[in-house]
Amino acid sequence: MIRTLLSVGALTLTGLQPAPAHAPLPQDSSLVKNERFGFSFRAPKSWASVAMKTDEGWLASKHLSNKEYFGTDKNTGYTYSHVPEMLCIAFVHANQERKKVVEEESEDGVTTKTTTISNPYKDYEDFLERTYAGGGWYVDSKEKGKHGKIEVTRYSVKVEKLARSGPKRIITWIYHAHDIDFVLQTEVLEGEYKKLRSTIEKSLKSFKLIERSGELLPTGASTPGGIRITRRELTEGTPKERRSKRVESQKIKHEKAIGALPKDWDHQYRGKVLVLDHDQDKWAKKLGDHADLLIEWMNKEFAFFGENEYVRAPILRVCNDSEEEGAFTRGTRTGTTSSFTYIAPGSEIVTHKPDTGWIGGEVDWVNRMLLRQWLLDRNEDATGAMPEWLRIGIVTHVEGARRDGRKLEFRVNEYAREGARLAVSQGRATPPRSIMSQTREEFTSGGGNSTFSKSAEAAQLVRFLLSKEGARCKQAKKLLETYVTALIEVVDEINEKDKGSTGTSTAPKTEEEEDARGKERAERWRQKEQDMVREVFERTFADWSEKDWESFTKAYFKFIS
Repeated sequence: MIRTLLSVGALTLTGLQPAPAHAPLPQDSSLVKNERFGFSFRAPKSWASVAMKTDEGWLASKHLSNKEYFGTDKNTGYTYSHVPEMLCIAFVHANQERKKVVEEESEDGVTTKTTTISNPYKDYEDFLERTYAGGGWYVDSKEKGKHGKIEVTRYSVKVEKLARSGPKRIITWIYHAHDIDFVLQTEVLEGEYKKLRSTIEKSLKSFKLIERSGELLPTGASTPGGIRITRRELTEGTPKERRSKRVESQKIKHEKAIGALPKDWDHQYRGKVLVLDHDQDKWAKKLGDHADLLIEWMNKEFAFFGENEYVRAPILRVCNDSEEEGAFTRGTRTGTTSSFTYIAPGSEIVTHKPDTGWIGGEVDWVNRMLLRQWLLDRNEDATGAMPEWLRIGIVTHVEGARRDGRKLEFRVNEYAREGARLAVSQGRATPPRSIMSQTREEFTSGGGNSTFSKSAEAAQLVRFLLSKEGARCKQAKKLLETYVTALIEVVDEINEKDKGSTGTSTAPKTEEEEDARGKERAERWRQKEQDMVREVFERTFADWSEKDWESFTKAYFKFIS
């Protein structure tokens, strides 16, 4: 998985021959046998089975080639690489809806909304649409036939436009059992398809239906494979009640993650952080120790953000390399071929040991995900309501954290520092009084250099508030705590008011309905955001005089220039 664009134009190759992949992949996964779903097949020899997300019940198996293949873009001359991948998905007929929301009323009269997720895709073509959203794909051929006594549908799919790592060919057979459609998909570079075709077809022709173990299939919340999410239990009630449910949620997630590890994966606790790693023990320990220390720092420095709230101990999954990470996330609800991956509260943070090492962007990304999950567990609503200056500032500061012994060092974002300095020297820097009173729309107005300049200034503003220089400034010393406390108060008041005005409505039954509800909620929030930002600003600075603003602004500009 690539989180930043890398120029590979300088790479040269003598040909398009397969090369040894990133690292040798152990574990011969030739025979694949799944008695729960009732199937078996032989994956290509020497292809390794890949770890799978524990909450993706529809994924039956994944396999990654031990060879890496290369190609060259004819238009740009850039060289790209790709590791062939095989994926088996089970579409259980009983689970026609991708997401079902059920309202249940308890004895005390409280209605609980329970979301059951067993397969987020309607069918295979919906899976393609959402998994390959980052590249233009189309069905090259589709035909029905038989494999022995099994009805099959054979697909040949091409991914060409906007394909980040080169044009690809996807060969898929769908085996139609009486209650399950089994999808066996293989993805290869288009230029290598002819070479690999016989290998792929050998696996496809080896597929068999076998007797099932009797274990329930993942078709609902009552089955072992379903995901039962009760948002009310995690976010409502007293802090003690929420803590109890989050501890339970944490225990279940950790046990499932450990129990589902392939034989060549290890697990260890570094402080409170559960670290899962594949042949990266030294890096995993270092990253786990760093994550644990960063959480301690956030607990101390941001204690006022959702005070007394329990934050679930994160799971860090450290893959062997970026190819394995990509294979792990593809085919999941959060995995696509685009560059953005959403991380929900309590989810695993999936990473790998990058070539850039400790100072690179991969550790920045892990920091950002740790921060996001910490904030969401502390106060989800206040996190979503953060004005742009605060969100950008906190994220940029935390991204730069690096463990050094038993303390954290915070690297300064040089782009932010130089951007803010340049704005001051050119006399176009935004006064902090203005930047802290802007909505997201006002903050991003103007676009281009204007937005970049404000983002740089926001990063430096939060850095100032957290610095020793800020601590020596009377006005800045407790400003971040005062502002966030006011933000939480105002958000709580808005939520309380909404409870009485919005009433009850039918729960969304499909993902499309949930998406529509989300857009409606975002639009309502945008309409009320200006009042919210103004109210938080007024409460925070109610006692400030013009002299206070002058002293604060002078100290801030001195810090950034």
